[in-house]
Amino acid sequence: MNSPRQIIAKSGLLLFLSPGLIFLIIEFTNKLGQSNPFIIAMVFIYGGLAGLVGFIAFLIADKGLKKKLILSILAVGFYVALLPVTWGINSIREKIYLSNYDEILEKVANQILTDQITIEEANQILQKKNLIVHVSYVPEEKKHVLFLISGMIDNCYGFAYSLTDDEPSWNGCGDLTSWKKIKKHWFKWTTT
Repeated sequence: MNSPRQIIAKSGLLLFLSPGLIFLIIEFTNKLGQSNPFIIAMVFIYGGLAGLVGFIAFLIADKGLKKKLILSILAVGFYVALLPVTWGINSIREKIYLSNYDEILEKVANQILTDQITIEEANQILQKKNLIVHVSYVPEEKKHVLFLISGMIDNCYGFAYSLTDDEPSWNGCGDLTSWKKIKKHWFKWTTT
């Protein structure tokens, strides 16, 4: 049977890991572009405080120095691994989304580039299809159509349909921080 110290130590360790586990659950259940930064911030603020209390309780309650060291390293390693795991989840989610909707997005992009429809008409088409992206910008050179997934002020990201591999002259959001080719004519872009 567990002693009160062991129960406190195990509960403290679980409390320390719980914000990260909640974050993973949120990331696995969200669809592309539906992450709520405010919910994530609250998980880290309130969860961070609870996790800190849990970690301190674990360190005080557990007697074995070797066990404390090993479990502390593993717990911190778990948090260090969260960002790459999250990036991997988002990358997979983006590829799946683009493979599901690239035909309609490419059709809309080509119609915009050949002046068959306006950006407003394109966004109405995308909205009727219940797509989460919308056309945010078409640079002057008429070789790119930038689809916005999400963003706030000048921190945006999305897909771009491009007739060239070159970056667009402007994106309508901010300084381009990445322009990564996903497949022929398709890029992922971010700004800051």
